[in-house]
Amino acid sequence: MTAPITIRPAIKADATEVALLVNIATHGGVGMGWRNDARAEGTYDPAEVGRLDMLDESSDLNWRNAYMAESDGEIVGMVLGYPEPDVMPPMPPVPRAATFLRPIVELEWLAGGKWFLSMLAVHTTWRGKGIGGKLIALAEEKRAETGRSGLALIVEDKNTGARQLYERDGFSVAAARPMQQYPDGTQPGKDWLLMVKDI
Repeated sequence: MTAPITIRPAIKADATEVALLVNIATHGGVGMGWRNDARAEGTYDPAEVGRLDMLDESSDLNWRNAYMAESDGEIVGMVLGYPEPDVMPPMPPVPRAATFLRPIVELEWLAGGKWFLSMLAVHTTWRGKGIGGKLIALAEEKRAETGRSGLALIVEDKNTGARQLYERDGFSVAAARPMQQYPDGTQPGKDWLLMVKDI
């Protein structure tokens, strides 16, 4: 019998697991960026750079904004998100080395007033067990707590499994941007999609 799934706020000690799940959520794209980061020199694994990023609280993409799904002490998934301001600030410049992120940043900047699901990931062996739905329900609770007008997230056009999950929950495509090639990789699909669930 499988232990029940519980969801809790991340703690600082979860930073490495948060980095791993962020990389899973981006299908390895963020990991490619970590591998090409100057901080990776002398490390044994690009995930070390990811761990540093998840500890950096100057960005919204950090451990404090993550919620971990667990079963019997095992972390099985995560959602990382935060409320977007009603009026978005000027869009930050995207470093030349990270041009593959530009369409993603542009789409996030269309999510003003929403609670933004920046990352949602479930470990492979735990998929199809309703964990994604539980994490979306948690995001809905956070949306209500923060008074945001809806939920928003970004997904690859080819990620049909995730898109179907979101569509079943009331999300629809609000905008799209063409993908840019990852460093040392190929683009995973044709477009990034901004999906929105208005309340």
